[in-house]
Amino acid sequence: MRIAGVGNGKILVNFDELGRIVDLYYPYVGMENQSSGNPVRIAIWDGKSLSLDENWKAEVHYEEESNLVEIKWNVESFGLEITSYNFVDIDEPVLTSIIKVLSKNGVDDKLKLFFIHDFNIYSNPFGDTAFFDPKTWSLIHYKSKRYLGIKLMSTELNNMEFSATKDDPLEDVKDGSLNGSPIAHGNVRSAVGIELNLRAKNFVKAYYTIALARSLEELWKTMEVMSPAKIESNFVSVFQFWKSWLSKGNWSSDHENRLYNVSLITIKNHMDINGSIIASSDFSFVNIYGDSYQYFWPRDGAIAAHALDIAGYGELAMRHFNFVKEIANPEGFLYHKYNPNRTLASSWHPWIFNSKRILPIQEDETALEVWAIGDHFRRYKDLDELTDIYRKFVKPAMQFMMRFTEDGLPKPSFDLWEERYGVHIYTVSTVYAGLLKGALLARGMGDQSLSEDALDVAKTMKEQALSRMVYNGRFLRRLDENYQPDRTVDASMYAPYFFGMVEPNDPIMISTMEAVENKLMINGGVARYENDMYQKRGSKPNPWIITTLWLAQYFIDTSKMNKAKELINWVMSKAAPSGFLPEQVNPDTFESTSVMPLVWSHAELIITLNKYHGKY
Repeated sequence: MRIAGVGNGKILVNFDELGRIVDLYYPYVGMENQSSGNPVRIAIWDGKSLSLDENWKAEVHYEEESNLVEIKWNVESFGLEITSYNFVDIDEPVLTSIIKVLSKNGVDDKLKLFFIHDFNIYSNPFGDTAFFDPKTWSLIHYKSKRYLGIKLMSTELNNMEFSATKDDPLEDVKDGSLNGSPIAHGNVRSAVGIELNLRAKNFVKAYYTIALARSLEELWKTMEVMSPAKIESNFVSVFQFWKSWLSKGNWSSDHENRLYNVSLITIKNHMDINGSIIASSDFSFVNIYGDSYQYFWPRDGAIAAHALDIAGYGELAMRHFNFVKEIANPEGFLYHKYNPNRTLASSWHPWIFNSKRILPIQEDETALEVWAIGDHFRRYKDLDELTDIYRKFVKPAMQFMMRFTEDGLPKPSFDLWEERYGVHIYTVSTVYAGLLKGALLARGMGDQSLSEDALDVAKTMKEQALSRMVYNGRFLRRLDENYQPDRTVDASMYAPYFFGMVEPNDPIMISTMEAVENKLMINGGVARYENDMYQKRGSKPNPWIITTLWLAQYFIDTSKMNKAKELINWVMSKAAPSGFLPEQVNPDTFESTSVMPLVWSHAELIITLNKYHGKY
């Protein structure tokens, strides 16, 4: 389980529930996990025996809700309390841990601290080299254009021990020392260690650094200047930077404030320097499904960018929109998902359906990015900065959405849950909103004709939805591929209200949300839809964070604040101790059943809290 993470747009590092480094993304956030999810193991030798991290009690949380992770280990067998402060440099791809070791027994003693690595450069184990570098007194792993340097220091200036091997380094450290093997190649592992001198009623410090670079010369520059003094100075700078960065929000309770800040940090850490925002950095599903969530989905990215906008981080939203303008198909639409390096990612949407050629898209993804950009313009009025984005993406996307219609509704595409083909009320609502918000930007750009055409198409789309996608006084989830009504109650039917196609108090919307509440509420949360089987653990579908927050948003906008607060509190109670929010939870145990964190969950919490406190 991933429980916390730190990053800066060039590197993203995750920690598991035992406080160990488990994911190490570089040079793109979400692409090339240089650890392949293998944890960096930690061990202590007290002169007689070895104690391993898996036997320690760990607490992992963000230091004062800044982008620094504090880990506390209780090593009962040795009478030790270990605290580490983990952070990434503001600009450079460098992770540092400041480690404080305290003897609870109050006696002088000697011990050794070890870190054991099983890195897979380029996310695969073949052809790696690990060697000890006497020039910087560090251990270096490399392959092709990826270089990773490790350094372990203490305030007592004891020399770092090392070993580079194809064997298991855990066997090497069992006697309390490393064999000093200077180099190994292939599927290599490594270990570093250092001796620490404990003193009664005082602590000793160690410093552990992992730096990444694209060349050996670049890595040398970083490793040569790495010292305890520099690390202490960096810690102060990084802490002050993040406290300042997070100063824009202030909520009514400490718990709200903490989760709000962790949500902002989570989105920021999942955002590459180029503007890509991945759905989740949790690598654990790769070994189950052969794939995971570390991709950019335009839908998730648009909602995350919108959350950043309403939280006051418009410059980050702009960075994201500039990413989007470079990846759109020339026809104006966005594909299913992308890698952070702007290439097409894996997909399960076919290019042919019922023997007919189709576009393998979810049209709501294109629409949501246009909606988010248009809403950004409404808030910030930064026309100059949006000119290129409008020309390269918004205008072609609007023209595509207007063209990709049939009898007044969007043509069939895949749904937001990526499971069904048809005309979905969520897609209709987002296309409607995209055309309206896009028309606002088009008018600002002087493109009056396109603006008026978009408004006309949106008007017709609303009329057709109200005529053909309503059943028994409420909205339908979709018209299937044969344009037959799908009466399944689905939480995404909240979309006509949220995206402005109907008012929240419209009788059809009231009836729709009553059906959602009555059919999908499960042990305090809201399931995606009736009989949802995805990651199902018991007799009932799993409640999701985003769907629960959708219902909370509706209650806020219909002045049912107490009911909204209950749902918000339910969501916040499902956060990990660090503040990470999952995608979904087991309805009985409330344990996460999927990836954690999910950026979309955190984005919806930001949106919901701003709505609840009248700041949306």
